[in-house]
Amino acid sequence: MELGLTQEQIEELTNDALAQRTVSDIELGKTNPLNLNMEKFAALLKALRWTPRDFTEATGLEVPRFFEQIEDQGVVWLPIVASGTAGRPWPQEGVLPVPREFVRPGSILIRVEGDSMDTGDEEGLKDGDLVLVDQNLRDLRPGKIYALEILGDGIAIKRAKRIKRGWIFVSDNPQGPILEPDEVVVLGEVYRKISIREVR
Repeated sequence: MELGLTQEQIEELTNDALAQRTVSDIELGKTNPLNLNMEKFAALLKALRWTPRDFTEATGLEVPRFFEQIEDQGVVWLPIVASGTAGRPWPQEGVLPVPREFVRPGSILIRVEGDSMDTGDEEGLKDGDLVLVDQNLRDLRPGKIYALEILGDGIAIKRAKRIKRGWIFVSDNPQGPILEPDEVVVLGEVYRKISIREVR
């Protein structure tokens, strides 16, 4: 498969999301690009300046359904921050195209790590899910989910709960931790997860 750029150029343009060896394996037919995870595939498309339709025409391979859905809607490429990340500036894991209609001013993407918000059904946030966070919504509202910076210990996703003495941040999984307001800085409200489906 000819990609039209050198392996080194693609590695650089994807901010090392795709290693030169992976690019080589794609060109030699050892790796099917559709077997890449969503972030790596998105980075490849962006580096090549291909739309999903361009990819299909060039390779004969059908693009993942997610990219078919967003192709004609216009997208914003948002950086992905890992929830386990501690300290600023947060390193980026990669970028992902998000339909423009879902992006708000100040939106960021955070990858969920762990199972503390996993309810065991489709409503829960599972390890590896990506959530959109509105950094302009930091005032707490009961029952809403927030991205929190645990002081000196990374980013967590928790639900705000009002109790008699004030606020606490709880996990949807009963076995998950509870955080106190003096332990965290509120980064913003989680308003969608990448399925893409609204978070309640």
